[in-house]
Amino acid sequence: MMKKFAVFITLTFFLAAGLFAQQKYALVIGNGAYANITKLNNPVNDANDMAAALHELGFTVEKVLNGNLYQMENGIVNLKNKLKGSKNSYGFLFYAGHGVQSNGENYLIPVDADISSESFLRRQSISVQEMLDELNDAGNELNVIVLDACRDNPFPWKRSGSRGLQVVGNQPTDSIIVFATSAGSTASDGSGRNGLFTGCLLERIKTPGIEVAEVFRLTMGDVIRASDNQQRPAVYNQFAGQAYLGSKPQVTIMQPSQSTTTLQSVSVPADMVRIQGGTFTMGSTANEPERDSDEVQHQVTVSSFYIGKYEVTVGEFQRFVNATEYRTEAEKDGGGYVWTGSQFEKKADANWKNPYFSQEDNHPVVLVSWNDAVQYCNWLSGQEKLTSAYTINGNNVTLNKNANGYRLPTEAEWEYACRAETTTSFNTGNNITTSQANYNGNYPYNNNAKGEYRKNTTAVGSFAPNVWGIYDMHGNVWEWCWDWYGNYSSRLQTDPLGASLRYNRVIRGGSWFNSAKDVRSANRGDGSPGYRGNYLGFRLVRP
Repeated sequence: MMKKFAVFITLTFFLAAGLFAQQKYALVIGNGAYANITKLNNPVNDANDMAAALHELGFTVEKVLNGNLYQMENGIVNLKNKLKGSKNSYGFLFYAGHGVQSNGENYLIPVDADISSESFLRRQSISVQEMLDELNDAGNELNVIVLDACRDNPFPWKRSGSRGLQVVGNQPTDSIIVFATSAGSTASDGSGRNGLFTGCLLERIKTPGIEVAEVFRLTMGDVIRASDNQQRPAVYNQFAGQAYLGSKPQVTIMQPSQSTTTLQSVSVPADMVRIQGGTFTMGSTANEPERDSDEVQHQVTVSSFYIGKYEVTVGEFQRFVNATEYRTEAEKDGGGYVWTGSQFEKKADANWKNPYFSQEDNHPVVLVSWNDAVQYCNWLSGQEKLTSAYTINGNNVTLNKNANGYRLPTEAEWEYACRAETTTSFNTGNNITTSQANYNGNYPYNNNAKGEYRKNTTAVGSFAPNVWGIYDMHGNVWEWCWDWYGNYSSRLQTDPLGASLRYNRVIRGGSWFNSAKDVRSANRGDGSPGYRGNYLGFRLVRP
């Protein structure tokens, strides 16, 4: 059997869930209470959170908190012995704490280490290379190693330039080695419960069916954006296989020919706009300033539909909560991401009622996940005695596109409505200003200037609508769409429903936080269905 050894060196944690029915074993180490060097605040929290996440995904977990050299070595040997018992087993080793490099090798530091000279480093610490070799000898199918060990060298004898960790010299066959930050750079301990990378990775790995390489790519992007490009993870990929970290969701889409639902004639609420269907060019031209490679132009035909004039507001969401006592994922599962002035940070008390800035009932609701949004859609359909668009069974969501109830727009519907027959970067033309939308800065040449960020959302409808009467399609908050994110098809399509990859859902429109690059009509974003931030909301459509 081919050995697949995935090594994930990162700020905190990665998730290897059951790909099929293999035995799964994990060792989780969190070292923060150092006796002789700088103490660290987050590693024990990181280790506890990692252990809980792995246990939920079916791992048998051994946990070592504030471990000495013997406890760390013993844990590694125990993990190896468990993995040897089953050749198709998965191993997972997580370490958070101090790590240093010396002569091109990386070392993990026990809490009781008293290393007075670099010459004694090897005797009183764990060699990363030797740890990898030890687990490699188990001969099992997949091992994942996660090291939050990219902080600066805490010892007075450190050599000039010995920052962070170095690339692992002998990378095991079929390995993926990922640092939380670039080799030779450092990552901070973080100011919240978890470090920046941990929070981003937690959100990504909870997505059902996410493939291993996609976890790395998406998490890296989240960290880069959240740190304003100050922290850039590095990936060294030697893994050519395909592995899923969790169970792949069984999401089916009911096509119109499969449905026996008869569309009813319904009165449309005053706060929706009827959009006449048609064919348009989706994506951006090759010479559009600051376009991304995933915006390849292609022809799409869209059927007629209704779309909300405004993003769903705090007051509207409050009525849903009052009627159902619904608790959002942020309220049930550790909060959400908020801008702290220097980076996005996960706060345990952040939710739609507490977005870390002031909001009124007429502001767009934020800190709601894609899962929260589809629950709202079904509730509102029920209130108006319409056929629900979604069948929701845990993480499985089925769309009946023929139902007359409320739903999220498809990505094609969203861009068609945003453009309103324009072909320029924005529906305002090839330029946009802060008098036309709630975003951070003008366009196109000063997007990278370091200035004051916009602080929060504005009331829906605060800026002029596009020519079809729809407000805030540029900026204010990102908006969830139905589609799974993926590459566009080059073929002419009619009412496309997105990619089949099923990793992350599309988000569109940019937000109060973003530069003009991100609020362009063609710009695309994505997030796991459970992700929530204080810059992310949604808008409704109906057939």
